[in-house]
Amino acid sequence: MKNTARNDITGDFIRSKPSSDMFEEGHERIFGKKKKSDDVSPHLHEYQLNKSTGEVEKVEDGDTTNTQK
Repeated sequence: MKNTARNDITGDFIRSKPSSDMFEEGHERIFGKKKKSDDVSPHLHEYQLNKSTGEVEKVEDGDTTNTQK
């Protein structure tokens, strides 16, 4: 007989058990693919500094637009 480790309190053998449905759902909720939101809040836009003018510009589809007036 093997000398397998046991939990001192429960007496269960220490080994991996198969994952439950609850575990699978939680894992998918946390690490699964994220859905893109239709909400486009102002803080979600990408901005960059125009090196020649020193002004901040918003990046839209690869093009930049000046945000300072």
